Amino acid sequence: MYGILFDPDSRLSQYRQLVDQLRGKITSGLIPGGSRLASTRELAESLGIARGIVLEAIEQLKMEGYLETAHGSGTYVRPDLVWNGGTAASSHGNGLDPLAGPSKEALLSFAPGMPDLSLFPRRQWLQCYHDAVEYASIDDLGYNRPSGRWDLRVAIARYLHEVKGIVAGPERIVVTAGSSQAFAILASLFPRARVLMENPQAPFVRRIFDGLGCEISYADVDEEGIVPEHVPDEPMDLLYVTPAHQFPLGGTLSAERRVSLLRKARAIGAWIVEDDFDGELRYDGHPVAPLQSMAPERVVYVGTFSKTLSPALRVGYLVMPPGIQAKVKTAKRRWDLWNEGLQQKAMALFLSRGHLERHLRKCHRAYRAKNLYLRALVEERLGPRWRVVGATTGMHLVIRRSDGTGAPVAATDVAQALRARGIEVELVSEYCVGSCGLDDAVIVAYANRTEEELARLVDEIKIADGAAKSASPTRPHR
Repeated sequence: MYGILFDPDSRLSQYRQLVDQLRGKITSGLIPGGSRLASTRELAESLGIARGIVLEAIEQLKMEGYLETAHGSGTYVRPDLVWNGGTAASSHGNGLDPLAGPSKEALLSFAPGMPDLSLFPRRQWLQCYHDAVEYASIDDLGYNRPSGRWDLRVAIARYLHEVKGIVAGPERIVVTAGSSQAFAILASLFPRARVLMENPQAPFVRRIFDGLGCEISYADVDEEGIVPEHVPDEPMDLLYVTPAHQFPLGGTLSAERRVSLLRKARAIGAWIVEDDFDGELRYDGHPVAPLQSMAPERVVYVGTFSKTLSPALRVGYLVMPPGIQAKVKTAKRRWDLWNEGLQQKAMALFLSRGHLERHLRKCHRAYRAKNLYLRALVEERLGPRWRVVGATTGMHLVIRRSDGTGAPVAATDVAQALRARGIEVELVSEYCVGSCGLDDAVIVAYANRTEEELARLVDEIKIADGAAKSASPTRPHR
């Protein structure tokens, strides 16, 4: 049915194969928009698989925005999701100022970006590094390739295929010193790169582009991610986005917006830079497929082990479209001729032995428990004046303040009151260029905090919010 075939020799599960094939047939138009999908029972019987697998796949595609259910009449393909993106072989044309108060080191910080480093798998990493050194060949002890060790690139390619559905050989992967170097290399490909960024966005990425003399423009986001209609209709070199987990607001880009963004990028001649920094950590279903899997000829995928393992390792990578592959490798050779090799060998062993996947499962359980605990605390102790957004993925969420009826109220006074009591939180508006109407939104990172610390934060917010009730609320700029 629908031309779906399962590969019995694939390392991918039947569930993953079914999701990937249905998604591909929807975006290619083989399953037309607006058409009614066969029932789960019919699909299961036709494909010869368990109905539970079909149900799980359908729910994932509904969550991603490709399918919708009409009460009493079945499941339908959402319209206007056709993306005729070509093939991977095709080519493409030519520090935040802190608020006044104690020093940052003295604060209990809920700023985003740091995993729970107490979960770092020291024993497994030590064993892999030990083996990398003890069994290193003469060549291993010499200069490394500028693009990174071949065995690490093979291991990354296999990991991305199994976990994220990305199909890319090791020759299309370049290992970098974290995602920071990846962004810098991409910007250096152009004399004065024209870069479109989300607003708000990660300040460290903006500083990289700005420091390299890029011409930066911005497109607003909402709770579902970047709004493609806000991308200017003018030529761009790079279009930087965080579709799996918009940073910092937390939205996941819908299927409709993904298609619109790809069409926009093609129209303005831009490479899309997909920053997938923590997409593995999704709590209401399976990780959303990367934008790269829809348009491998258009999207540069940037990954890192800083959030999944430790930022101290400084290992990231690029998955390049064929049309930019040679330029990126040349630029990498200019940036740093030789990579550190033994750590890359250890990382290759760590991946090939399955340690990363086991570590991610452990992190997922720990972070999900903290996520649910924090969300319950906010609802119980801060509702209805505060609501949670951006909580389905990653290591932080956002809480938005209102007057209790839904009208937004600026949270600057709450952040200042918390800092005076030794607690640091950051406002989403601090990540904006100009005014983006998000003064009511507070970022709360939970991955590296205990439940006791999360409870203290919520109680302190309640105290600060209560103290401000008698005063006239300051509404965010719109």
